[in-house]
Amino acid sequence: MITLYEGDVGMKKIKIPYLNLLPVLLIAFVLFKLVDTAELSVSGLFRIASDAATSFVFGLVVAYLLNPAMVFFEKLIGSSKDSEKTRRIKRGGIIAFLYLMLLGLLTIFVVSVIPTIQDGIQEITENMPVYTRHLETWITKITGKENEGLYLMLDSWVEEGSKVIYNWLKGINVSTIGTLLTSSVSSVALLIFRICFGFIISVYYLYGKEKLIRGIKKLLYVLFGESKTDKILYVSRRSNKIFQQYVIGQLLQSLILFIIGLAVLVPFRYPFAPLLAFVLAFSNMIPYFGPTMGAVPCVILVLFYDPVKAFWLIAYAVAAQFLDNSVIGPKVMSEQVGISPLLVIAGVTIGGIFGGLFGMILGVPTIAIIKLVFYDSYVEKKLKEKNINI
Repeated sequence: MITLYEGDVGMKKIKIPYLNLLPVLLIAFVLFKLVDTAELSVSGLFRIASDAATSFVFGLVVAYLLNPAMVFFEKLIGSSKDSEKTRRIKRGGIIAFLYLMLLGLLTIFVVSVIPTIQDGIQEITENMPVYTRHLETWITKITGKENEGLYLMLDSWVEEGSKVIYNWLKGINVSTIGTLLTSSVSSVALLIFRICFGFIISVYYLYGKEKLIRGIKKLLYVLFGESKTDKILYVSRRSNKIFQQYVIGQLLQSLILFIIGLAVLVPFRYPFAPLLAFVLAFSNMIPYFGPTMGAVPCVILVLFYDPVKAFWLIAYAVAAQFLDNSVIGPKVMSEQVGISPLLVIAGVTIGGIFGGLFGMILGVPTIAIIKLVFYDSYVEKKLKEKNINI
């Protein structure tokens, strides 16, 4: 039972019975739905456990990403004179504001980006012959009649490349997504349900994070003792700093580059400007390889539309990368993650093998944390114990 106060202390108490049971009932309902949609076998039970864990992990990730923003607003509007009740009310308002803002951003993204992708794919597939002839005419002007061999080679490349792109785009036509989704309505509904449950869990993580952290600390001290737990907490704090600094810093950098991309590409009437700005900006989150991975398909796409604009797009991509490395990056990322370029490449490569695109993004901070745990905390300690200086 939760007790609320009406007015000042000493006034009438308002008791809301059984409100404490709401999280338990919610979790029980989710587990029932998972069991109801799965086979009661060993594999089915594993899938139930996996699905339940996925929702909790998803909620933890969302809470982790939103926590810095919550802390910022709490410092902005909070005061050391606030009572515990006032602090909790303010936190609840901040969490509600953050989730409304997140919902708004996701809505804008879905409403603006997905139609742009759909229209772009449809336009390219319908006008591919026109774009191909346009590019062939431009190649003829560049090479001249005296370079017939070069012309035939480039023309062959254009012809083959246009066929590959056409077949690829035709295979991923966005208009088929609706048919795919409607063919498995129950699966999509269950996925949406799990995502919503994950967001609800993230609210509980954020609202009661101090209590959760305190409980974890108590458990660690009981299991491992004071000395080992202090080391675990030290590594955890350092790891948290690395992850927040890198991931959130990279997101801010990409957002700034996306806004710059829109400001540059839209006024010059680039085809699919929002899509180009998005790909060029967020591919930048992948170190070393990301800018090239994002620029190549964008340039190829614009090349069929206007070769001259494709050239200027290359110039913009190079200039944006220079601006990011020399101005935006140093301002947003106060410190580096503390690993060598070789380890960065290893993190991107290994992360890409095991986790795809997200693995490539998270590979660098993961490698940095492994280095912190193994090298900084173990190797350096052993060298110091043996009085070896290298």
